[in-house]
Amino acid sequence: MPDTLDWLCSGHLLEGKRILLLVSGSIAVYKALDLVRVFVKMGAQVRVVMSAHACQFVNPLSFEALSHCSVLTSQSERWNLQEGMCANHITYATWADLVVVAPASANTLAKLAHGLADNVLCATFLASSAPKILAPSMNTQMLEARATQENLARLQAWGCEIVEARVDLLACNTTGKGAMAEILEIVSASARTLMRTPFWVSKEVVITGGGSIERIDAVRYVSNHSSGLQASSLALALWLKGARVFLISSAFPLSLPMDIGCICVKSAQDYLNALQTKQNLEFPPFLFMLAAISDYKPTHPHVGKLKKQDLGVHWALECMQNVDILRAVQGFYKIAFKAEEGGTHLSSALKNAQTLLEDVENGGKGCQIVCLNTLEQNPFGALENQITFLSRLACRRSARMDKFNLSLEILDFVQENYLEQKQF
Repeated sequence: MPDTLDWLCSGHLLEGKRILLLVSGSIAVYKALDLVRVFVKMGAQVRVVMSAHACQFVNPLSFEALSHCSVLTSQSERWNLQEGMCANHITYATWADLVVVAPASANTLAKLAHGLADNVLCATFLASSAPKILAPSMNTQMLEARATQENLARLQAWGCEIVEARVDLLACNTTGKGAMAEILEIVSASARTLMRTPFWVSKEVVITGGGSIERIDAVRYVSNHSSGLQASSLALALWLKGARVFLISSAFPLSLPMDIGCICVKSAQDYLNALQTKQNLEFPPFLFMLAAISDYKPTHPHVGKLKKQDLGVHWALECMQNVDILRAVQGFYKIAFKAEEGGTHLSSALKNAQTLLEDVENGGKGCQIVCLNTLEQNPFGALENQITFLSRLACRRSARMDKFNLSLEILDFVQENYLEQKQF
């Protein structure tokens, strides 16, 4: 399975975006180098401002080598405006689409919260009207001090987003909260700020993924080859677009931002129980039903382990039909995912997929959209896939692409279909 950061970098999601990274004095300064590297791989232009204390931890040359731009420090600030983009706090501040302060020390947070501009980092922060993200990094007692907490609350009230520190072994050789957030959390928060779209912002979305696990005995089960990668990719894409996301799955192949609600389940009944807590008839959430639910489950699950000497040479496992989750749940805007034989069976596959669009009373599942997988594409466990989108108004086939970029295409189709339906 791919690393989540590599997955994000593959799509050049931040192509043309301008990110200004403000680096204050902290042992975590070296991690800010990884932030620059990832932002650049995602297609962003990056410029860096370093405080004097930050320069004591890492030489500015390291940031210049990764960003390919001059690092702004108190020593490098210049005002020859005829040179165009010369390094000073005004040109850098007005250039940025996003300002990220990482690491943000206790001293820097205090200055920012009180509008001080006594160094080049604080002056740049104050001069920029771009959205701002801060990632604190300090000793636990300093973080928990009333002054620091009030400073964070004040900055948050002004519209700054705080990416919370995490618990780890700190530079003072104690374990506690204060370590700078993981690179994934800071990168994801940054990408979300730059990628969120009005349609998806604050919309509630539920996604199911993985394959159901139906118990035979204490060690055996009935399941399938679903990896959960498309569902995790879709959850990540929706969260980056601004949605409130809940992922219900038996498999989580990607590390996801902490703000995504993840619910681990096994059986079809587990999936159904979790979904029923999210139903809302008045304001239906979007439901992306990607989970591969077993059509059948063992009729009589065994309490212990079945012994082969007791089963004999041939074992006839009695099964019964499983619950039909898509038919059972109401109070959702339902987007179904269906796997069918393709090739010479494509017309039959399309017909079967279209039946899911019919109302439950007419033998359908009440879905608004169906995403059809054909098995010759080998979708299960693969990094790439190709999907046919169907709705009552349109039918479209995607190109074959990686599952993250395919997720973005799925969201475009859903948005278009939703808005078109609202016109009728």
